[in-house]
Amino acid sequence: MNTQPLPLSSPSLRMRAVATGLLLASLLGLAACSSSGPKPAKLESFTPTLDLKAKWTVSVDRLPAVAMGQSAFAPAVSSGLVVVAGPKGQVSGFKLESGVQVFEQNLKTELAAGVGAGAGLGSGLFAVVTTGGELVLIDAKGAVRWRVAMGGVSNERPVIAGGSVLVRLADNRVAAFSQETGARRWVIQRTLPSLVLHGQSGMKTAADVAVESGSDQLGAVDLVVGLPGARLLWLNATNGAVRWETTVVTPRGSNEVERLSDLLGEAAVVSDSVCVAAYQNQVSCHEVGTGRAKWTQRLDVSQPVAADQTLVIGVEANSRVHAYDRATGEKRWSQLGLFLRGATEAVSFDRAIWIADQDGYLHGLSRDSGQFTARLSLPGGKPAGRMLVTREGLLIQTQSGRLMLMSASAVAK
Repeated sequence: MNTQPLPLSSPSLRMRAVATGLLLASLLGLAACSSSGPKPAKLESFTPTLDLKAKWTVSVDRLPAVAMGQSAFAPAVSSGLVVVAGPKGQVSGFKLESGVQVFEQNLKTELAAGVGAGAGLGSGLFAVVTTGGELVLIDAKGAVRWRVAMGGVSNERPVIAGGSVLVRLADNRVAAFSQETGARRWVIQRTLPSLVLHGQSGMKTAADVAVESGSDQLGAVDLVVGLPGARLLWLNATNGAVRWETTVVTPRGSNEVERLSDLLGEAAVVSDSVCVAAYQNQVSCHEVGTGRAKWTQRLDVSQPVAADQTLVIGVEANSRVHAYDRATGEKRWSQLGLFLRGATEAVSFDRAIWIADQDGYLHGLSRDSGQFTARLSLPGGKPAGRMLVTREGLLIQTQSGRLMLMSASAVAK
C-alpha cells in the first residue's frame, strides 16, 4: 500500500488522454456524418405497447455533450434525494418522489465530475470533484462537510463506500479519503497504458435502497473498479485490500489506437456475475467471487453494458444493439434499427430495455425480441450521461438542462 503523498498528474498524461478522447470523438462523428458513407437508420413506425411519461421534471444546469461512454455528470440518489451537479459548480438536491427542491449549493468553482452518492453509513452524503483537483463532500442539506486536495486530477464521478470517498485519478491511481475528515486513507496504482480513453472507466459500489440493484453481492465495503488497459479489480473500500484482479482482454492491434481496450463505465453486478464492456473489443461476464471469465462475446462496443437477471446488453460503435443471455453468453437478439443514430448507454427498466439516440428520442426495446415497444421525444434532448433506474422511476438528466423522473405503463388497448 502506497502511503506517499499523491503528486499531481503530469500535463503530458492529461494531454494524452484528452487528445485520445477528441480523436475518437472526431472519428465517430466523421463516420456518422460522411456524405459518401452509410446513412443513419430512419426510424420506422410501429405499434407501441408501452408508454413512458414524466412524473416530474425540473430545470438544472446545462451539461457538455458526450460523444461516447459514460459522462462525468449524472444523477445520484441517496436518503430520498436525487442530487445533480453542473460544470459551473452548482449542486442541487431534489426529493426523489416529488422533484421538490431541497437545496442548492454554489461551490464557486468549476467541476470536473459529479455526483457520487453514499449508502449505509454514507447515506445522505454526496461527492464531487473540481477541475482544480479538490474532492468535495456535501450532506443532505447541501452543506459542505469538507473539501480536500486529491493530489491529482480526476474526470470521473467519485463513489462512497466503507466509510471512504473514493476517486480514480487520471494517472490510474485509486485513492480513498475518510468520509468523516477527508484525510487520505489509502491509494493503489496500476501501470497506465500509452493511450487511454479520457475519463471512461468507472467504479461500482452498493447502491442506496431506492436504486434498483440486481445483486446482493455488493456489501458495504465492496468496490469494483474498471481501469484503462481492461483491468478489473474488486477491492475493500475501507483499506484498499484487493479481493481479486483480472485482465479482461489482452489488447491486440498494429498500433496504439487499435490496442485501446479500456473498460467502459461502471461494471454491472447482477446476481453471481460482474459484466463489463471493453472498448472496441468485447462484452463479458465474470464470476463475482474470483473474477474468472464466465463467457466472452467479441463486439466493437462503445458504451457500458446494461444487465438484468436475464440479459446483458452491448451497444456497438455503429449503434447496433445486441442482447446476450446473462448466464451463458448466448445471443438472444439484435436490433439494427438505431444504426448510426448515436445510441447511448442502455438501461433495463420496467418491462423493456431503454436506449436514447443523438436526436433525443428514447426507445423501448422488448426484452424478448428486441423489437421496438415504445418511443418518446425527450423534453430537453439527449441524456447527458447514464440514466438511473430507481424504485420511483427512471431518472434522466439531459444535456440541455432538464432532470426528469419517468414512469412506464402498458398502452391501453
